[in-house]
Amino acid sequence: MTNNKKYSRWLPFVEMFTKANALGQQISNSRPEQQAESPASSLNQQNHGPKVLLCSPHPDDEILTGALPLRLLQENNATVINLAITLGSKKSRKLERLHELKQACLTVGFQCRLAATPLALDQINPQARTRPAWAEKIKIMADILNNIQPDIIVLPHANDNHPTHQGTHLLVLDALATYSKIKSSKTILIETEFWQPIQNPNLLVGVKNEDLALLLTALSQHQGEISRNPYHLSQPARMIDNVRRGREVTGHRDSQADFLFGELYLASLWQAGEKTILRNPITIDTQMKLDDFICHFT
Repeated sequence: MTNNKKYSRWLPFVEMFTKANALGQQISNSRPEQQAESPASSLNQQNHGPKVLLCSPHPDDEILTGALPLRLLQENNATVINLAITLGSKKSRKLERLHELKQACLTVGFQCRLAATPLALDQINPQARTRPAWAEKIKIMADILNNIQPDIIVLPHANDNHPTHQGTHLLVLDALATYSKIKSSKTILIETEFWQPIQNPNLLVGVKNEDLALLLTALSQHQGEISRNPYHLSQPARMIDNVRRGREVTGHRDSQADFLFGELYLASLWQAGEKTILRNPITIDTQMKLDDFICHFT
């Protein structure tokens, strides 16, 4: 028989996670509020900060990895444009996922745009890159870059273990190679992780409780996805683990992080067709200004 005294001190701590999961499920089962267009979201189009292009393989990726774009919007008056590369592979769900995506973007204040009308792109994966149709997709993406001329591009890292995430990475880099021939300006690249960790991330961004709650509110708009897999309930735990791992791999293992939640990225600079990875890792806590991060690239 197990001696309860061996674990009795820690059992309430463990049970708090069980209770938190149950509470999250209860909140999820209530219908999310539909977001209406508001002055706050329309003002986003008049922002004078950096232009951030968030290249999302699927609807929900804009929220799952959107902690840094959200902080840039809030703290640096950035214009954040979420570019939906695909609307998923199920044709029967595309219109529904588009509606969910628009609601999620309204919640956090991101602009929403499709890579192609009316229902974004299909077959964005490494295998499709070898087919003739890929050249047209590069042109579409390069035209978007030329039209928006973003200061910062957010995209999945090369080995994010999902074909569409890997395909999105390849598509954006192929388009950047074309775009670089037209524009020689510097572009900051922020690579994200979700399906597989970045091997050597160099940027840890702290996330405040209120911002994580806002991201979860937006993520809950993707009802069709979280109903089949409630991954939103593990998002806080994933962000806690990011801080644990980030303190080790970004060179801050001896520091006491003043934040519980965080997101890991790989930051680099794209100029004249070349990518230069930021050499010195950076941790941006919840009190620091993002200007310090942007200055590394100017």
